[in-house]
Amino acid sequence: MASLMQTTTRNGKRSSTYHAFLEGEIEQRPNLTVITCAHATRVILDGEGSAQAARGVEYRTENGETATAMARKEVMLSAGAVGSPQLLLLSGIGPKDELEATGVPCRLNLPEVGKHLKDHLQVGLFFSAPGVGVSVSEVAISMGPDALRAPAGPLPADPADDESLPPELQGLKAEAERRLVEWFTTGRGLASSSMYDAVAFFSTGLGDEYSHDAQLGFFACGYNPDLWERCLRVDTHEFFDDPDVALSPTAESMIVLANPVLPHSEGEVRLASADPTVAPDIQMNYYSDPHDMKVMLAIIRRALDVVAHWPSHRQIGPLLVPPALAAKHGYVEGEAPSDALLEDIARHYSLTVYHLCSTCRIGSVVDHELRVKGVAGLRVADASVMPNIVSGNTNAASIMIGERAAELIAGSNGVRLAEFVGSPG
Repeated sequence: MASLMQTTTRNGKRSSTYHAFLEGEIEQRPNLTVITCAHATRVILDGEGSAQAARGVEYRTENGETATAMARKEVMLSAGAVGSPQLLLLSGIGPKDELEATGVPCRLNLPEVGKHLKDHLQVGLFFSAPGVGVSVSEVAISMGPDALRAPAGPLPADPADDESLPPELQGLKAEAERRLVEWFTTGRGLASSSMYDAVAFFSTGLGDEYSHDAQLGFFACGYNPDLWERCLRVDTHEFFDDPDVALSPTAESMIVLANPVLPHSEGEVRLASADPTVAPDIQMNYYSDPHDMKVMLAIIRRALDVVAHWPSHRQIGPLLVPPALAAKHGYVEGEAPSDALLEDIARHYSLTVYHLCSTCRIGSVVDHELRVKGVAGLRVADASVMPNIVSGNTNAASIMIGERAAELIAGSNGVRLAEFVGSPG
């Protein structure tokens, strides 16, 4: 299946869960209090053994003071696949031996908390693509004049200096203003795009028959050194023979993402300390199951085949192979890369897709109604409850979990959702 990428976009802007569910009149409701800059530290529990119940949450305020939010009925954790298991562990809910090793008294021995961590990995395959890719300069122009100002851009840092611009820069500023107005008034234009413009899902045939196990993504822009260094954590001087040329502001390039979506490898989240301000120990264990590398190589091969059969009126350059890896494997530009080379590329340059899940999964930590096993009045609602990772991006699935959690809570408390939140549209 191949299509344009579906995104959570409304009127040309990213429609986050805040914009879609809370912003405006809803967040002004008297029965909703949003506390910002707070750090949840533990769930407050009453009782012992099988009679334990969640009574509230302890948190630290912005100025470092300890405060509590007490619950009349239920506590809901929605801190994500890292934060939710960490909160349970800090509260004494988790593997007894691990808790005791960090000095946290075990309130409930629940061995699966923090286990079965899964994520999606992707390898970005970089190609020069004149006439196909979108340059960073074009992206910047579409974001308006402020994106073109010094020190990185050609326009002066102070807008007051624009009066003395030469004709070519006056034209550039006018075009940037036109594109910004178009986006703001119509929701159209380059600024409305995530640049992840197209996607394809397929099966490699390597064993996971209940769903497709492969995803190809098309990024229309090769981006700039700053994004590669800071976001992707890639040393551009190792990856590119000449990063100033490959990633110049006017270079037109594209990235094809090879992404296995049913990984077999599992990681875990463990406490590194009883101190809630200390980050947990996150072991991803990517490629710990050899099956995942086999799937990755099959997907990279399919990606290269797709690029090789690009419409003939578009000139796509050869796969960019980092110079050190090319020398190590005797690779000559334009030749078919060996499996050993592709595996080396995967091990050096695989990137997280930020799809962490399954650390409080249904059946192991929570039941089918998202209630933590062995603790009354405590539920988890986020990607951590997924029994297994979904074979696609996790955003929509996580929103669905939140909506289902709302239905479950309403049902448990005699609330009719249609009366409480209104009907759609």
